[in-house]
Parts: sequence; structure tokens; C-alpha cells
Amino acid sequence: MFKTLKALFGTPNEATNAQAQSASAFSAGLPIGMSQEDFEGLRLDGRVKIQLSELSAYPDTLFGWDSDTFHHIAAVGHIDLGQGAHLVRFYLDNDTWLQANVENQRVVEYKLFDFYRVTHLSDGEFDALINLDDKKAGELGAQTITVEATDTSGRECQYQRVWGDEASLWSPPVLLEEQVMTTESVMTRSVTHHAMLYERSIEGSERMEYVLLNAENDGEGGFMLIQNLGVDVTSVDIDAI
Repeated sequence: MFKTLKALFGTPNEATNAQAQSASAFSAGLPIGMSQEDFEGLRLDGRVKIQLSELSAYPDTLFGWDSDTFHHIAAVGHIDLGQGAHLVRFYLDNDTWLQANVENQRVVEYKLFDFYRVTHLSDGEFDALINLDDKKAGELGAQTITVEATDTSGRECQYQRVWGDEASLWSPPVLLEEQVMTTESVMTRSVTHHAMLYERSIEGSERMEYVLLNAENDGEGGFMLIQNLGVDVTSVDIDAI
């Protein structure tokens, strides 16, 4: 059930335990001064059902979702962006995650992502992806990327880069440091992300479909390139208990 979560975050150690004790801005995965009531009731070890049944009306989407099922929140991640901005991520037991974008202690938007495709990398491959100057089309930071469907349809969709210089063929990924708390331990784990957000319009809908392309270093010798496929979610879509 937690195969991808464990692959991404592993198990905590004594060093991360010390971090947990000293991290004053990290309480149960939430920014200091905020509680589960600020997040529609979302909380570590809680459950949530997300209503996205209207997506089935748009065959153009790659993202799929079961709106009838409650999912266990197995982990919560917190990224402090500075100047009162935070990302809070609620990781679910079906290898998806709900992200809240926080500004000045107020949630301004939610996005739901799926670990759509995970590729394990060697340290050399990871270094080349992040640091080499010879950037190729379709790679992390490129102006556009193409994502293939995981089913047998052979379908491909193209996404446009959201962050960085719109006119540039390549922009450097954004460095994000995440502190993750799981239900298996109160100790936190630090994960480093090199991320770039992409988007496309869903044909016939006002919704956008996103790809958060992310090169990830788990801090213990594990490296991955992850295609996170997602859509916007409103607060009324969320039923948390």
C-alpha cells in the first residue's frame, strides 16, 4: 500500500529525530500557527474523500480519480518557501498527494497529484540531470515536455512550463526542501526536490492538468525522476475526517 511513499521517504533515523525536536515551524506537518481546521480538516493519520467525478466527462484528461473512496493520510510534508508562503502536502495511501498552497496562514489553492511515473536514477544520472549545461528538449526545465499515458492507448500530451522565463528554451528547476512526517514515526525526514511545474488546458473544460516534474534526492543515496500528474481541487471537493 505504501510502496511509493516508502521509496520516496524511507525510514527516519536519529539525525532526523533531532531535527524534529528542534524544528519549531513544523508541528504535525503543518506550518506554525495553523491547525487542521485551516486545511478543511486534513490531518496526519486522518482520512479524506475528494469529489472529482466531473473529470470523467472529459476524455482529454490523463488524470483519473475514484471520487467514492476515503483514503488514509499516511504522511504530511511541509515546504517553507519564505515570506509567509508554504506548501503543505498530504500523502495518501493510494500513491497520490493533495497539496495546499499557503500564503500568510491562509490556503489559497489546492492541487491533487498522482505519482504518475517514477524512474530511479544513479547518482551520475541525477547529477547530469541537475548540473550539466547541455540541456535537451523534454528534460527537466525545458520549455515543453511530453507525457505518455501509462495505459496501452499510446496517447501523448504536451505541457507548457509555468515557472521561469517564458521565452527561454530552458529554465533551472526550483529547489525545494521538504520535511516529511509519517504515521509510522513522529520523526521527520528531509527530502530535496529539484522541481518544475508544467500545465495544459483540458479540452472542453475550464480545468487545467499539471505535471510537476521532479528530480528528488532522499538524502540516503536514493535518486528519482518523478512525473507527478495533477489537477486543481477546490475546498468544497474535500471531505476530511
